[in-house]
Amino acid sequence: MRWIIFLLLLFYSTGLSENLNIEKKDTPNYFTIKVLTTSYFAHKGSDYGCYRRVTKNQKRMGNFIALNFLPGGSIVMIPALFKTTTFEVADTFGGSGVGYFKGEKYWKVDILKNKNEWHENIDYPIDLYVVKFNEKGPVKNKTVKNNTLSILQKIKANNK
Repeated sequence: MRWIIFLLLLFYSTGLSENLNIEKKDTPNYFTIKVLTTSYFAHKGSDYGCYRRVTKNQKRMGNFIALNFLPGGSIVMIPALFKTTTFEVADTFGGSGVGYFKGEKYWKVDILKNKNEWHENIDYPIDLYVVKFNEKGPVKNKTVKNNTLSILQKIKANNK
């Protein structure tokens, strides 16, 4: 009990308690997009499918996602699911890459995970932060290119 009181006195007397308050200005100002998330397990087909460059022997080789609105090599964060873990855009997937929630349109994100990995399933839109937009990254087709250009314009307008 004495040690706890001593540590509390030390904690407050050194000013450490004041340094733990994180203000909004200290957090990075990333461009935010509301997305719907799905997950994709690495399996035999992923060695040949849209994740073929980032899976080997049915296991992922890093933190990768697929989406249709950012070029390959871009870096994103999904704090609602993974706190500060960053993900690299590996590829785009087939289809429009758009999902609907309560009649509103949102981008879809496909998260690659290993067979026994688990993360919470969220059925509502969450924030995706664009940490790095790779302007010279590969895009799969004209639709994805148009999507990336519209996102790039929004990012540049947000940074002004």
